[in-house]
Amino acid sequence: MDVLDTAFGLPAPPSAAPRARAAALVRDVILGGQDGLVNVLGLVLGMAVATGDARLVVTAGLAALLAESIAMGGVAFTASGAERQLAATTRVRVGREQVERAALRALERRRRLEAGGATVAAVDAALDEADREARAWQEELDSLRTEMAPLRETRPIRAAAVVGLSTAAGSAVPLLPFVLLPIGIAPVVALTAGAVVLAVAGMGRAALTGGDVRRAAVEMVGIGLVSAFAGYLIGQLLQAPPG
Repeated sequence: MDVLDTAFGLPAPPSAAPRARAAALVRDVILGGQDGLVNVLGLVLGMAVATGDARLVVTAGLAALLAESIAMGGVAFTASGAERQLAATTRVRVGREQVERAALRALERRRRLEAGGATVAAVDAALDEADREARAWQEELDSLRTEMAPLRETRPIRAAAVVGLSTAAGSAVPLLPFVLLPIGIAPVVALTAGAVVLAVAGMGRAALTGGDVRRAAVEMVGIGLVSAFAGYLIGQLLQAPPG
């Protein structure tokens, strides 16, 4: 719909707020889930190689799951609170500046119209029309900015809960094989499960954002494999001697 339609009282275009909230939710889920999965995957693989003891691996993995979930939830809480506060402060400042500039433009426009011999009624009508158009353009620009760079619209507590739970869920993916399976095959299953979940998450992210699905899946899996290799390497270096 044309912006001028909104200026003359016709329905405004749909708000971008729902899309911004959805984007923030996806961001929080990926942030927590990927962080938990990648970190715990590297940890359990390293512990499995270093100790060969499933009980130690599960203990370390559970500790990491809880610590990561709480830490990531806390980070999301403080970050989202700071982001919302900055956005609110910026909106107040920008709004004040816009009002001041609009008043100056209206005053200059009034002077030009009166100098041209326009009647008081004509001047007032022209100023009202210009004001409606300016507000419509501003709403359109705000909507476009929100779509291009969505701010976090969720409350800090909600963001913390989403990120914390996503971190716990992601951490559980490489940990469960060590709970359910023998230590001999658990590392392979954990690595495979982690790679599959990361690939699916990458494809889902690309489907929502419009990116390349294959590239996103490869990127996510690559990050997980790098973490797994780092954990495996540390486990090899610190491997307990056979006794």
